Amino acid sequence: MTIDIDEVKVERNEFGLWLGWTLATAGGMLLGFLPTVPLVNLLDLGFAHIAVPALAGTAIGFAQWLVLRRYVIASTQWIWSDGISWAAGYILGLLLIQVLPSTIFVAFIGYFLFGVIVALVQWPVLRREIPHLFTWVVANALAWAAGYWVSQAVLSLFFTGDLIPPAVSTAVIAVTSGLVAGAITGVALIWIVRKPEVVHEKPA
Repeated sequence: MTIDIDEVKVERNEFGLWLGWTLATAGGMLLGFLPTVPLVNLLDLGFAHIAVPALAGTAIGFAQWLVLRRYVIASTQWIWSDGISWAAGYILGLLLIQVLPSTIFVAFIGYFLFGVIVALVQWPVLRREIPHLFTWVVANALAWAAGYWVSQAVLSLFFTGDLIPPAVSTAVIAVTSGLVAGAITGVALIWIVRKPEVVHEKPA
């Protein structure tokens, strides 16, 4: 399954797509992670490691997809499985981050790999628009790694000590990283859409 993005719609409202994409990424991060803060202490640790990425990944993926689908050419090819595929990348990437050691350096690498996984899972949906997978992979990897780094900088700038309320730190990290990652991947998405699409022809 692949989608066909209407380049004319995008050209008419590039800033709208970028802004919507950026806000959807940040909003999806916030809506996906903030409700899990009180649940973590109530859930079994092993179950939490699955439930939290599933909830957060679904929220981020579908928030982005609701923005992107407005620019998709109307077609019988559109089904919700595209949205599910979009969310699956975030779920798998967050599962990876959950199992890595909780140090800043490892987390940075984790978010870099998280971006790679997101791009790889989403590419089958975007392959008509993206001639080269490498572009989308690099954009996502750098965007999410940068988003995590900036979120840590913001957190340390406005909050000191080790007693930051979990809800506050979660909200700051989610919104900041979502805004940065969304802004970067939004620019990459628009740049990609400007390029000639790949038409897959069946062999005679």
